[in-house]
Amino acid sequence: MQEVQFLDILLDNLSNESKWFLFILQQEEQPINKELLKDMANEFYSKRNTEKGITNSEPLIPSRHLLDIHTARLEGAGLVQVQKVGRIRMYSITPLGEKLLKYATS
Repeated sequence: MQEVQFLDILLDNLSNESKWFLFILQQEEQPINKELLKDMANEFYSKRNTEKGITNSEPLIPSRHLLDIHTARLEGAGLVQVQKVGRIRMYSITPLGEKLLKYATS
């Protein structure tokens, strides 16, 4: 399978929430804990909707359950790296995640 086909498959199966997480991780350039990642994604999502004139939008990630689902999917796809620091899980984007975002915006 060619790299482009592989990236197309990943991109097609990536949820909107996961795309926001990757974007946040790419912007931060340092590991972020799961709760902060959720808060930052919700904040950026809300700002983006406000810019589009949407004022009554739900949070992107309204629950811990959805947060766990989307971070696990990213981890399973190899798009994020997880480091455990005590009980805290710190997330950072992998080179594959960077490549996917670059591909998605080109």
